[in-house]
Amino acid sequence: MAVLIIIGKEEYNVGSEGTIASALCSMDRMPDTFLFFVDERPVPMDTPLEDGMTIKAIKVASGG
Repeated sequence: MAVLIIIGKEEYNVGSEGTIASALCSMDRMPDTFLFFVDERPVPMDTPLEDGMTIKAIKVASGG
């Protein structure tokens, strides 16, 4: 089975090996620029992936 990562309106299916951070890195995304939610609860980027998991990634905005 796979893991579903939702970023905005886009959905990505990734393998269930590694962590949330490693999955985003494999997608050429910087994991430290997102907040991650599983079942509407925030989780850290080093959370291990599990089959069937759905992760919602919210882009963090910063100003300068």
